[in-house]
Amino acid sequence: MTNNLNDYNEKKIVGVFDTEQEASRAIGQLQSKGIPSSEISVITRDRDELRTISEETGTKAPEGVATGAATGGIVGGVAGLLAGIGALAIPGIGPILAAGPIAATLTGAAVGAGAGGLVGGLVGLGIPEDDARQYETYVDQGKILVLVDSADHHRDVYDIFRTNRSLNADRYRTYDDTVADTRTDAYTDTRRNL
Repeated sequence: MTNNLNDYNEKKIVGVFDTEQEASRAIGQLQSKGIPSSEISVITRDRDELRTISEETGTKAPEGVATGAATGGIVGGVAGLLAGIGALAIPGIGPILAAGPIAATLTGAAVGAGAGGLVGGLVGLGIPEDDARQYETYVDQGKILVLVDSADHHRDVYDIFRTNRSLNADRYRTYDDTVADTRTDAYTDTRRNL
């Protein structure tokens, strides 16, 4: 059976932000559009940025963070939007912080795969490896990733990311919860095969 492109959902959308203010503003707007916290994740290298984002989006600040790769731990303690936070020591990058549903995935990837870290976690979420490596580079450069997993709100997410100066808004298409071989490039709405 061949899959019709109309059967695909743009489910995973990744935005890259330069500042915590841009990321916080985007997250607040996502929430106002009815996107639940269970569909939003944040990745950054800076503990203070993550704390500020959580405070500005109406959540409690993290109560504590442990190094995931060093101790094998993940720390809960962020209520509301940022339901969980994990700190990971990623080889070649150093510590990163993840909040939301991606925290457990990344902690598992860092502990289970050793050097897999961020790239392994993103690939595990269905993001192609080349793109995952680019996102790792962005995080290494101090940028903030905001990931949204929502087929129902993909147009709103895309518009919100664009309005809030996201460097990109890559949308990954899925079919029956498996990643397809196409990605929508940010802002141009062109398709390319991966």
